[in-house]
Amino acid sequence: MASVIAALLSFWTIAYVARHQPVVVQLCISGVIIALSIVRSSERRAEPEPLPRWATWAARFLMIPLVALLGSAIGRVVQTDAALGFALIGVPLVAAVWVRRFGPAWTRIGTLWSFPFIAALVTPAAALAAGGGVWWGALAALIAVAWGSALGAATQWVAARRAPERAVPARFENRRSRSGAERKLLPSTRMSLHLALSLAAAIVLGWWLLPDHLGWLVLTAYLVNSGNRGRGDVVYKGIQRLIGAGVGTVVATLLGTLYAPGDSTALVVLFIILGIGAVLRPVSYAWWAAAMTGGLALLYDYLGQGGTGLLGQRLLAILIGGLIAIAASCLIAPVRSIDVVRRRTADLLSLGSAVLTGDRSAEEYVALAAEARVATARVEQLAPPFHALRIVTLGRVAVARRTADLVDRAAALGAGLERFVAAPSRELGAELGGELRGLREVLVSLRRD
Repeated sequence: MASVIAALLSFWTIAYVARHQPVVVQLCISGVIIALSIVRSSERRAEPEPLPRWATWAARFLMIPLVALLGSAIGRVVQTDAALGFALIGVPLVAAVWVRRFGPAWTRIGTLWSFPFIAALVTPAAALAAGGGVWWGALAALIAVAWGSALGAATQWVAARRAPERAVPARFENRRSRSGAERKLLPSTRMSLHLALSLAAAIVLGWWLLPDHLGWLVLTAYLVNSGNRGRGDVVYKGIQRLIGAGVGTVVATLLGTLYAPGDSTALVVLFIILGIGAVLRPVSYAWWAAAMTGGLALLYDYLGQGGTGLLGQRLLAILIGGLIAIAASCLIAPVRSIDVVRRRTADLLSLGSAVLTGDRSAEEYVALAAEARVATARVEQLAPPFHALRIVTLGRVAVARRTADLVDRAAALGAGLERFVAAPSRELGAELGGELRGLREVLVSLRRD
């Protein structure tokens, strides 16, 4: 909900400051996307923060507005040549994935510089046509960064009050398999390749088949590919995004018929939809996908580019974009989900051995417990696709069944390690030692798959 509040505050602040500018709609849209992205990135607690807090804030307030200048300029190109404009937007988005190879700090920086380009990708062409100076884009980004950072910091403060967080040495973050295949093509390289091919195919097919809805197709291809953790995760999230986006588009398009273009009531409904999506996001990502895509459909209706006559073409664009992204991630140098599970489980097992062996100071145990908490969360992130596959196949696919069991046992081990650090005992240590050995055996068996 904090992300929606930040988006709402950014929207009304930018609308007031730039109320006399013809480009005000574009600026408001850009600010909303940047504010949403900043708060969402602050809410992800599974990963340790790779940069000092001051460096993160400095990067936000300096880099995002500067990058927004370039994003605004490229946005103008979309209006005159949509295919070229979206191609120019895609280059920095692909680069933001590729730089992950250099470690967590570059991953964080790449995430930050991608926000303005995502905003340019989402902004409808009708808003881009309004014209205006690109410097207003930097000002809108600065306002959004301020509100997003403030609400993100408030969210982190509330989370810290509920469960105090300690510094986490991210020593296992750069752990990589050194197999021959891994050395030839790192996961970051593969994922950037998937995104590049997806965006290129979406632009070409969209320009050929659905030139008036090219933005919907390219945006879907990007969303399905972004933040994936292997091809299983891409398929699982892709299906959720396709279902959610389809339902959200249908509902929002029908709602849009109730309002005339330019009716501000549509904007109120838009934020209500975003709020519902934010509340229901923990239940399923499909709800957030429905809210975001539905909000975008309402925005098009507000700008006079809506109507039920366009519904079929929008749904077709979403379907094609999603299928392109899934195909690229599954068929071209795929990152196997089971490999990601093995690597992250191995990280957790290494930490478990460190916790259960040797005498350490209280400070060292605290640091190990914090690392175990992060490692456990990273394993738990991988569970949903395997659980879904186990349910769909009625448990008849051995790899899916064993991997889902492995993830569940690893999560239980992580919780046990935290209990052991808080209150060490010989009985619990023996129990966790047996669980470590059992997990290692399962891990060895999965290497044959």
